[in-house]
Amino acid sequence: MTPTPRLIGTFAALAAALLTAPAAQANLLTNGSFESGAFVNQGNDTMSPGAGSTVITGWTVITDVTAWIGPSNPFGLLASDGSYFLDLTNYQTGAPFAGVAQTIATVAGATYSLSFDLGGSTYWGRPDSIVASAAGNSMTFTTPATGTNNDWYHEAMPFVATSTSTTITLQGASGIQYIGLDNAVVEFVSGPVPEPGTWALLTAGLLSIGAIMRQRTRG
Repeated sequence: MTPTPRLIGTFAALAAALLTAPAAQANLLTNGSFESGAFVNQGNDTMSPGAGSTVITGWTVITDVTAWIGPSNPFGLLASDGSYFLDLTNYQTGAPFAGVAQTIATVAGATYSLSFDLGGSTYWGRPDSIVASAAGNSMTFTTPATGTNNDWYHEAMPFVATSTSTTITLQGASGIQYIGLDNAVVEFVSGPVPEPGTWALLTAGLLSIGAIMRQRTRG
């Protein structure tokens, strides 16, 4: 096969993409802002999926019932990103609280950042908190004791992946009648990327092109 300019250009573009991969900050979580899924309005523009539910695309509800809330809710609450968000209390007073989990592909030894928006409300009770967990690391994030009715606080936790898959868990830990959750993001920070197989494929392709070009030059 003779390498055409288009083929050479394709490999060059692939090499450039791989070399700049660490700088690309794509969200590794699916549906981090809870915008998609089989939402059914059960009243007040809210759906209440129970533990084990996968109705929210990409996520599994854990521990207890959560409230999946839309933009026309009557509670004076709005999403921090997009139109939908979660209330891990499901309007109930006190524990138990819900959480959500999602498993993503990771590279062992690579460092990632897990971030999310934690919602607090003076009207629905403060403070409230969420425990974030990934790859054996956990941190508790808590809203201030004072604020307004619809406050969002951006929280972040670094973690180092220990395997080719990592389960991300965001679990309600304390609150009264509201623990807001929205805009969950996992981003690659640094480490061994891309996977060795990808580099091997790229190297083989470039070596093949080089060999063919040398043969043409000798001919």
